[in-house]
Amino acid sequence: MIKNNNQKIYDSFHQRTKAQSKIISRNNFTYRHVINFIEKYLRNDKAKVLDVGCGAGTICFYIADKGNNVLGVDISSKAIKACQESAHILGIDKIARFKAIDFPNDIVKKRFDLIIFSEVIEHLQNDNLALKRIYNMLNNKGILIITTPSKHAPLYKLGYAKSFDKGVGHLRRHTIESLSRQCVGAGFTVVETQKIEGILRNFLFLNPYVGKFVRFIKFFVSDIVTFIDNLTIPILGESNFIVVAQKIR
Repeated sequence: MIKNNNQKIYDSFHQRTKAQSKIISRNNFTYRHVINFIEKYLRNDKAKVLDVGCGAGTICFYIADKGNNVLGVDISSKAIKACQESAHILGIDKIARFKAIDFPNDIVKKRFDLIIFSEVIEHLQNDNLALKRIYNMLNNKGILIITTPSKHAPLYKLGYAKSFDKGVGHLRRHTIESLSRQCVGAGFTVVETQKIEGILRNFLFLNPYVGKFVRFIKFFVSDIVTFIDNLTIPILGESNFIVVAQKIR
């Protein structure tokens, strides 16, 4: 298979991605916000879940560990290989499967109860097509959970995030209002939105030097830092947000 430029970029990004041997906790600092929403809308086990742009597969492993059937897809074949190795090590390779696809140019010809679209839509040239593809891959009353960087992020407005966005392949930023309209345009009903990241948390992920300490933010420290970060959102604005949409017809 001949790789396109995006595949080469994200294969390079995942060059050092390694197999995982542990399932993250519910209050994991990096994933805690999206996990809260997944648990809220994934009301029973044995659900069929798709993670579009699964990366290293961390969220997939968490969901599969609860007994759900998960398919993770990503443009990077290197990321998918690491995911497959992780699933085998964790003993969940029967219910956590992975496949390399170039979404939305390629799709999965199956239907799902829940689709996770976390930190992906800002990377895609045709985000409207992506939403329409996802709509068609959901079962009736199926749920889509999107997380994405906000155009209102204080560090972005100050110009601090410009080099970061370029380096990781962000093509645009959304607002809650603009992304909600896109979801409605694709046929969805928006059921919930939430601002989920303040300037403190955003700085930890944007700064390559300070960011090295993120892995040490665990247990009650994760709760404390998140509490402080949440206090900054009403004052300075959100750096990230979640949109939850449902397919109803």
